[in-house]
Amino acid sequence: MKADAHISYAMQNTEATQSLIWLNSASELKDWSFLAIQAIIIAGVILAIIHATREHRKTGSPSALITLFGCFFYGLCIDILSYYTVENFWHGEFSVMFLYNKLPLYIALFYPAFMYHAYMIIRRYDFTPVTEAICVGFYAGLMYLIFDNLGPMLQWWIWDTSDPTTLPYVDAVPLTSYHWFFTFTIAFSLINRVISYNWVASQKPKPLLFGAIAIQPVLTILLGSMFFIPYNLFAKNMPPYDMLPWAQNLEMAALVHALTFAAAGWLFLTNWRRPKGDRDTLLMAFPFIFLVGHAYMYIAKFHLYFDITPAGTSNGFEVGNLPAVILALIGTCTIVLLSHPTSKSER
Repeated sequence: MKADAHISYAMQNTEATQSLIWLNSASELKDWSFLAIQAIIIAGVILAIIHATREHRKTGSPSALITLFGCFFYGLCIDILSYYTVENFWHGEFSVMFLYNKLPLYIALFYPAFMYHAYMIIRRYDFTPVTEAICVGFYAGLMYLIFDNLGPMLQWWIWDTSDPTTLPYVDAVPLTSYHWFFTFTIAFSLINRVISYNWVASQKPKPLLFGAIAIQPVLTILLGSMFFIPYNLFAKNMPPYDMLPWAQNLEMAALVHALTFAAAGWLFLTNWRRPKGDRDTLLMAFPFIFLVGHAYMYIAKFHLYFDITPAGTSNGFEVGNLPAVILALIGTCTIVLLSHPTSKSER
């Protein structure tokens, strides 16, 4: 049974929006790309579990396992919170949907697949906590750009372009989405370094450690919101910033993101050094599965760059920013290789 009007076709499925769990067969999905991204993320979670378990056995420390759990718990909290607060986007229908057709399984698994690998790759450098967090934010933000541009084109999710919280747009993507993932990943990484590594190494009491793990999502959201303030001072697209006594300046908001993201990249370049450990091929697997999978989908769906109507593509959006995606593919691949130089035994 279909409801009459909603910007998202997933929210038009009345029966699904009344069910906590909803299953769709492969034939009911919009196209094969829905299965492809789902398979990529599930593979990433499996690889993350294997890697974290291996690290625990090798080092005797639960730090990697705590990091993996932290990624999952934070991701679940931030996504569910967004569905009932900003409510400016909706996911398409995937094979497994939760929370009244709002939460696809692959999104629930996205953070442990994506953020765990991003964090552990930069962790190899043994940077100071602040430098590490900023570099994780840069690397994750660069890689996320690839996904963020493809999703709206293929209707994996849809943005409400009339909602002021999504302004300004960079082609198919709100700049706020870029800046959110960048800043909140920095916040998560900084807090995770303290809890999962520093406190574990100093053998903090277990009640204190478990309590910190439990409130890590809340701490991340609070700290990430603080990091977001300079952007919001100019974007003014959500309360309480929309009440500030000056005019909205989206160009300045964009400049804030551009400068901070560029500074993070510069910090990584100027602090780069050869990691001490040997090449970790298991840790490299997911980033390359992710990059190759997305590159293939961009090529397979290249016709969308020409199927443009006055309102955008056939799904009502502009296509993603292909030059930015190409640069992000090159940059991400370069960072993965730089972070895993050839082992001495392989030379």
